[in-house]
Amino acid sequence: MKPSLRAQAVAPMELAGLQRLARSGSLDIALGIPPGDPPAAVVDAAVSALRQGRHQYADTSGLPELRAVIAADALRTHGVVVDPDTEITVTVGATEALLTSLLAVTDPGDEVLLLEPYFELYPGVVELTGAVPRFVRLRAPDWRLTEDALTGALSPRTRAVVLNTPHNPTGRVFDAEELDLVMNVCQEQGIVCITDEVYDCTVFDGRRHLSPLAMPRARSNSVIVGSLSKKMQMTGWRIGYCIADPEMTTVLRRIHEHTTVGTNHPLQYGASALQASDVLDGRLLFQEQRDELVAGLSALGFTVSPPEGGWFVFAGTEALGWSARALSRRLAESAGVLVAPGSPFFQRQEDSDRWIRTTFVRGAETTRKALDRMAAFLAAEDPPSR
Repeated sequence: MKPSLRAQAVAPMELAGLQRLARSGSLDIALGIPPGDPPAAVVDAAVSALRQGRHQYADTSGLPELRAVIAADALRTHGVVVDPDTEITVTVGATEALLTSLLAVTDPGDEVLLLEPYFELYPGVVELTGAVPRFVRLRAPDWRLTEDALTGALSPRTRAVVLNTPHNPTGRVFDAEELDLVMNVCQEQGIVCITDEVYDCTVFDGRRHLSPLAMPRARSNSVIVGSLSKKMQMTGWRIGYCIADPEMTTVLRRIHEHTTVGTNHPLQYGASALQASDVLDGRLLFQEQRDELVAGLSALGFTVSPPEGGWFVFAGTEALGWSARALSRRLAESAGVLVAPGSPFFQRQEDSDRWIRTTFVRGAETTRKALDRMAAFLAAEDPPSR
């Protein structure tokens, strides 16, 4: 059997295979998997749903009570009223929300702009739709989005731009000037902004997460992608959503019905027990851990800018004399520390070999032990280039 050209073009996810490098007892500071549990009421409600026989299909657009929870969260986070009946679609994680959004606004051969560095998943999802990814380089070391980079990537085939804020892997929280730039270009060019906001509740140092959802002029050509799985530290539940105007929501729901039909009924029922006080406050939970990881990596000689939001620290390896790929492999094999090399986040190896991605959400003890192991390794082993 010969696989399709589309399937052949999609590379396996390097992040998904990272754990195969690790030896027994390794410390994982590569993958964003928090150690906490969901709120007890949410788990209890999901178990109750199973015991009460909620095993069949639910409303394909999402349980009405869960859509009401998402609408309440949008009001709390952005001060925006969203109609849960006509503007929200519950999906199988934010990944399906992104795929559904791209299928709704692109045709094969259309182009989609991705900010680079990018979350590894994005190029493959774009390619699965038959569209073509085009890359907009963020300006290092502060990872700002510039007008020249954005407009320089446009073509007559551009149909969408994917904006991820807080940004994975760099931790940028894009500001009002950058959001205005994106929305001005979208309106002038007639393209759609798909905004991945799965880390919207993890923003540091008194900053505010800004969203096109709170920009009245942007509502008609933007789709917001979110994740209750992230908000409640239950990444394996795979409950995401799209927020869009009623006309686009009709399209999104039609596509969603043809991709997954609907999202897991008992887990939706559990998530609908979410209360405002249950939503993950990433600043309170993670800012101290972020600071500890930033300080520790800086002391080891990495080049680090403190992330403004999200779950990750992007650290430069050049000053150490190591390539990111060699260092990540040796850390996994010899030190028992798992970090992500830069290769999943860039197109060109010369860019990717300068960066590693680490996370601070695995717990303070894991972070401290990993830093100690990294310090011992770097003190004992010279870079291959020396």
